[in-house]
Amino acid sequence: MLFSIHSSNFLRALTGAILALSLFAFSGCQTTSNAPTTEPSEAAASPTVLRVGVSANMPPFVFEQGGKLVGLEVDFARALADELGRNVRFVKMSWEDLIPSLRKGKIDIVMSGMNYNPERAAIISFSNPYVKSGQKAMVLQKNASKYPVAGFIVNAKIKVGAEKATTGSYLVRSSFPKAELKTYSSAQRGAEAVINGEIELFIHDAPTVYWMSGLYQNQGLTAALPVLTQDLMAWGINRDNVELLDAVNQVLVNWSADGTTDAILNRWVRL
Repeated sequence: MLFSIHSSNFLRALTGAILALSLFAFSGCQTTSNAPTTEPSEAAASPTVLRVGVSANMPPFVFEQGGKLVGLEVDFARALADELGRNVRFVKMSWEDLIPSLRKGKIDIVMSGMNYNPERAAIISFSNPYVKSGQKAMVLQKNASKYPVAGFIVNAKIKVGAEKATTGSYLVRSSFPKAELKTYSSAQRGAEAVINGEIELFIHDAPTVYWMSGLYQNQGLTAALPVLTQDLMAWGINRDNVELLDAVNQVLVNWSADGTTDAILNRWVRL
C-alpha cells in the first residue's frame, strides 16, 4: 500500500482534499494579506508558535515578493496557525536542509511544496495530502512538439535539468536512462537555463512549471503536454510529534468539508 504511514488519515482525506492535476494552470493571483516576518533557524520551540520551514524559491508555493514571503503555502501556514491557536513563524532555509532541520527539532512543520514519497516517509511523518500534483517539463515552445507523450521525454538523449534534491531530480536519475542531468538551485534558474539553451527540458512540480512558463512566456517558455508522475503534496512533521500531526490532519479534514482548502488554492491556481 502506497501510504503505509498514517494510511487511514491519508485515505480519509483523499476524496475531499485532492484536486485533479489537470485543473492546475498559471493564474498570477496574489494574496493581499501581509506575510509574517521570518525568523532565524535556531528559533526555540514554543507551544504558542508554529515554526514553519520553507524554501522560498518555488512559486507559486513559497517565494519572495517585495521583501515579503508570499505564496500558496504561506497562506496555508497562516490559516493553519490560526486554527491551532498559534503564531506563525517562517524559517527560511535551502530545500535540502528542510528535512534535516525538521528531524533535529529546529522547525515544527515543512510547508514548502513537498511531495510524499516512501523515502521521505521513512524518516518523517506526512499530513493528509492537500492536493494531487505531478511532474512536468518546461521546454521552449519551438521544441514542444518533440514531446507529445511521456515516453518521448523519458527516453530522450538530451540535457535535462531539475532542482537539486527534489522529486524532479530523483525522477530524472531513476527513469531517464539516456539523459544528462544538470541540477539547479531553483526553478527560476532552471527556467533561465532552458531559455538560454543550457538544457532542453527542466522537470519540476506542475504548478511551478505552469507558473514559470507563464512568467517567461514572452521568451518562448512553455509547459510540455505530458504529465510524468502523479504526486501527493503534503506537509512534513517530525515523527515524534504525533500531537501536532493529529491536529493538522483534523484541520485538513475540516477544511475539506468547509471549502477552506479550495479557497486558498484558488488564490494561486486557476481551478
